[in-house]
Amino acid sequence: MLGGAAMLDTRTLMMFASSLVLSGCMVGAPGGEGDESNEDDSTAVEATRRVLLCEQGLSDRTTGWDKGLFALCDAVAAKGFELVKDGSYSAFGALNENGAYSALFKKLDTNGDGRVDGKDTPTKIHLVGFSWGGINVTDIADRLRKDSRIAQDRRTVTAMVLLDPYQPLSFHANIPSNVEYAWEYRQSNTTDGDCSSTVSLGLGFNGKTPEAKSWNTWCSVYDLDSFMNGVGHCDVPSRAKDAAITNLTKLEDYAPWDDHMQWCDVDD
Repeated sequence: MLGGAAMLDTRTLMMFASSLVLSGCMVGAPGGEGDESNEDDSTAVEATRRVLLCEQGLSDRTTGWDKGLFALCDAVAAKGFELVKDGSYSAFGALNENGAYSALFKKLDTNGDGRVDGKDTPTKIHLVGFSWGGINVTDIADRLRKDSRIAQDRRTVTAMVLLDPYQPLSFHANIPSNVEYAWEYRQSNTTDGDCSSTVSLGLGFNGKTPEAKSWNTWCSVYDLDSFMNGVGHCDVPSRAKDAAITNLTKLEDYAPWDDHMQWCDVDD
């Protein structure tokens, strides 16, 4: 595992490489080949089919704990993304990872032949997960990476946003090597009265720290407790909504929070 100065040096080199792209030199952007994989160009963004899959936490949908997630996913869909829905819901339940993956595969397999390859419409995949669903979407990304039905050049996850990802048996939120960009927003201190306190004997759920599996993944993490007050587990999707929309639609960090960004650890 590496972090700190080593990670900073690598990021500095990557940003320098990006500046060379802008000046006309052919240097690969993070996770891609050349500058074609970077969605920062507004024309390219508008012309590309973009799919979004969201996964919620463990709560019953009637409690309202996940409304912030639904609002985020609907807002991104309103900007031209195709949202993979679970019936009338904007996010899949935490215990339905298999259903979520099947629905995503079906969305990618545009010609319905049971494979995702050059015969299907090119699609950029975006994943968002809250709480238990945050760990689930990292698993979904890894399933894409290993699925033999999917051509190698169709297994990439363009962007992933994790919102206080948590499962009790997970040490980290592992970011698979096929993810190009990843952002995590977490809280590190349990807030009094937090929604997760009632289901955790008062301990609360605090987001697992991210760990990227490749240096090619552009991965940032923000501890909301370091610059906000009263952030509970269920508050994270709403508090990070504007930042996440920027991440997904522009593939860039949220500028107002630049001072609070940290690089993810890498375990390759």
